[in-house]
Amino acid sequence: MRIATLILALCLILSGCGNHNSPGDQTVLSPDSLSEFHNRAQLLFDEAREQQKGENYSAAISAYQQLISLEPEDDDMKPVVALMDDGFLQLVYCYIFAGQRKDGADYFNRVYKEKKLWFVLNHPRSVEICTAYSLYEATRLEEAVALVDRALSREEEGRKNEQLYVDNGIASVIYNQAGEIRKAISCGERSLEIIRTLDDQSKIVFVLGNLIYQYQQIGEFEKALAVYDALLVSGEGEKNPYGLCAAETNIVHLYDEWGLEEEVTVHLDKAREAAERSGVPDAFLRVDNLSVYYTLQSEEYDKARVLLDSMQVRIPDRSQNSFYHEFYDNYACILAVGETKGKDLQAVIRARELIGQLKDKPLNNLSVLTYRLLGDVLAEEGERELAIDAYLACTDYIQKNQLVNQQRLVYYALGRLYAETKRPDESSRYLLMAHQAGLVFTERRNAGLMSQFRVRYETREKEQDNRLLRSELQLQKRTTQYYVLIGIVSFLLGTAFLLWLILRHRALRLRHESNLRQMLAEWQNMNRKNEELRLQIEKADAQHTMQEVINSLSPRLLTNEEEQEFRRQFCFLYPSFLSGLRKVCPTVTRSEELLAMLVRLHLSSDEIAFALGNNRASVNTSRFRFRKKLGLEKEVSLEDYIDSL
Repeated sequence: MRIATLILALCLILSGCGNHNSPGDQTVLSPDSLSEFHNRAQLLFDEAREQQKGENYSAAISAYQQLISLEPEDDDMKPVVALMDDGFLQLVYCYIFAGQRKDGADYFNRVYKEKKLWFVLNHPRSVEICTAYSLYEATRLEEAVALVDRALSREEEGRKNEQLYVDNGIASVIYNQAGEIRKAISCGERSLEIIRTLDDQSKIVFVLGNLIYQYQQIGEFEKALAVYDALLVSGEGEKNPYGLCAAETNIVHLYDEWGLEEEVTVHLDKAREAAERSGVPDAFLRVDNLSVYYTLQSEEYDKARVLLDSMQVRIPDRSQNSFYHEFYDNYACILAVGETKGKDLQAVIRARELIGQLKDKPLNNLSVLTYRLLGDVLAEEGERELAIDAYLACTDYIQKNQLVNQQRLVYYALGRLYAETKRPDESSRYLLMAHQAGLVFTERRNAGLMSQFRVRYETREKEQDNRLLRSELQLQKRTTQYYVLIGIVSFLLGTAFLLWLILRHRALRLRHESNLRQMLAEWQNMNRKNEELRLQIEKADAQHTMQEVINSLSPRLLTNEEEQEFRRQFCFLYPSFLSGLRKVCPTVTRSEELLAMLVRLHLSSDEIAFALGNNRASVNTSRFRFRKKLGLEKEVSLEDYIDSL
């Protein structure tokens, strides 16, 4: 028999309180950028979230209630409604974590029915989903189902994917608990489809965990295994140990349906390990609850007592309704009958009362589980008629939901009990039904084992392909990194080499220019001395006699060898200058080339006169003639023109 799963119930609570991306978390707005009304709503929401994170749930409840009581103005409609919508859901979480499930259900139910609040009137789908969730948590299952039916019948237009994920997630939990498994699967698959479109994939673990249980409920074992393997491959279970705990407890139901006790034990241990890593009280309750069921089934009553004591420590306050209260009370009643071997009359009377109470309620997973365990323990202690009554109460449910493992066990127990009470016709009918269920069970179990093998084989193949793909991608990544590194190093080396060439060229140019200027300075100094000597001789009385001497001492710039050296040094500095000059002035003479080179070195007329051994007037005349040959206008500077060559 299945334990009632509450996977999305607490998973949605945890995601809502811990990781839920509310409008207040997504965008931090400056108060100056908001209107006065919007600012008030934002402050209320922020205050409530802060109190909620600090586990001051009473203060958080008060702030959220003020928020959802607001009436937005037209200009602030959209952002304030988003805050109120999220605040409504967060208010549900606060009541649950404060241990006030009953108070929360009463509050939401009253607010919904009174229809006085603006948000209730204008956003009924959000209100109905949250109210149904609150009623479900307070074990008011029929009301929750009716309300969630009404909510899902409304239009989805205008609702964001995050809201639709919550709508379908909550509906899946409620339908599952009510035994409407196919509805639960439909909502679960819709929730999975939506969450795969979201950036945040962390909550997918809860949806997959819920589907594991629901698929195996209707005999879709291959799908259940595929979902479990998909959960493991996704890696989200390791990031969210509470979600992994829920998934492991649900896979336990699958292996229990196949009668694989070793796998049941292995996955129970995994579920407990995940619960310890999560530190969430509900996770421990979930594992302890399932463990109590198996210890009672195997008549290990001492272990069952220890586990019940563990549940009692973590169970919510009795003043607030919880499914775990019913689990605990039902288990305690079954344990009392088993421990006393049926000798305690009060324990048997309590078991009879419990069966009567269960009959007054609609069948669900919890009641079917209790019927099965009560039938087992009462039959063992000789209370045959009461055991038959308990077994018969759950036959319709296990047949409707195709729980063939439970069918073969319950039908066989009924056949045996009817035989012991001398009713052979009934005994034969149920034994035949048990045999048929056994055949189906064997077929399903074998198919399930083959599915398990096939899914794991395919999963390993996919994992191997993924490993090969990852290796290939890593190799490509490393190769790309090497190429990039080589490119960067080559660029740096090339840049360094180019920089070295530039610096070397500049240094050589400066050195040659310095040598050239030094050479000119020496020639100018020599010409000054010659000029001084000429002046002294001119003053002498024997001027006529000495004229030839003076003329012989007339300064000369260079010897042929020196002129060639000067030209070589100049061409090194300005390699294209002379070719450019000859191109614009093909008739240029060597003396004009020499004049142009000295002008290019930015020497003054006096400096040029000294260098050439002429006077200033001669230099100016040479400059004039040279300008004329070049065809320069008066406004064009000879120096600027020479520099442009």
